[in-house]
Amino acid sequence: MANPPKSEQFDWEMFRYVPSLVGAIIALIIFSIMAVLHFWQWLRLRNHIVIYVIIGTLCEIGGFGARIGSHYDNESWAPFIVQGTLLLVGPLFFAATIYMMLGRTVRMAGGEDVSLIKPTWYTRLFVGADISTLVLQGLGASIMGSMQLKLALAGEKIVIAGLALQVTTFVLFLIASFDFSVRMDRKARDTPHSAASGDWKKVLWMLYSVSSLILLRCIFRVIEYAMGNASYLIAHEWTLYVFDAVPMFVVLVLLLVLQPTKYVPKENKKLSVSSGDTERGIVEHK
Repeated sequence: MANPPKSEQFDWEMFRYVPSLVGAIIALIIFSIMAVLHFWQWLRLRNHIVIYVIIGTLCEIGGFGARIGSHYDNESWAPFIVQGTLLLVGPLFFAATIYMMLGRTVRMAGGEDVSLIKPTWYTRLFVGADISTLVLQGLGASIMGSMQLKLALAGEKIVIAGLALQVTTFVLFLIASFDFSVRMDRKARDTPHSAASGDWKKVLWMLYSVSSLILLRCIFRVIEYAMGNASYLIAHEWTLYVFDAVPMFVVLVLLLVLQPTKYVPKENKKLSVSSGDTERGIVEHK
């Protein structure tokens, strides 16, 4: 299916360039290596949070694999939809990993009494927002390839709404993380022996670093889509690699090397998201 005919009211194309074959292959190889390494990490740690990282990496692999198909036919509808959808939603799984780590970090620090909300609610609220973002971005990207003006423009608006929600969620997450850090520091000053260890600070700084990279990528995507299909950012492929692929690669490297999940005690890892299981876990920990 080819691009729709242009007019003064409608200037929309799937690609305004021929996707780079070399760039897509290099990205495919790099993300495949990262997928294997994170799978190996999961086999060692058996921490199921890592599975979400692997799923996100597989989305990156599928997205760049589809771009190889688009290199040979940049007016083909199927690979355009696949690459657009997978590259949009892949980082959402990285975000979910970060969101789930905050509640565990609160438990690890023994900071349930100073946390603004219960640890289990950090996961419920932020992952819930992440799922909403996933639905919005996936839906928007899937209908952007329609050759109908109304659907194409509606798809762009839905994607922008999903990206805006993701940016908002990340900002709120960083605020919540910083708020907990301040409260824990205050608690440590008042009762120096209250915190079991200082590892929670290491984990928070890791979360800050990874979150900032994903947030940078989300802001780029919001600007990219908000400027329109004919804008410089969408019309030039290098921006996708510099502001999307590279930050996501660095995120995977940081998660692999720093391994924030290893700082969470095993008994905390086993806690269920249910309030009842949380209470039992605290009793067992004591």
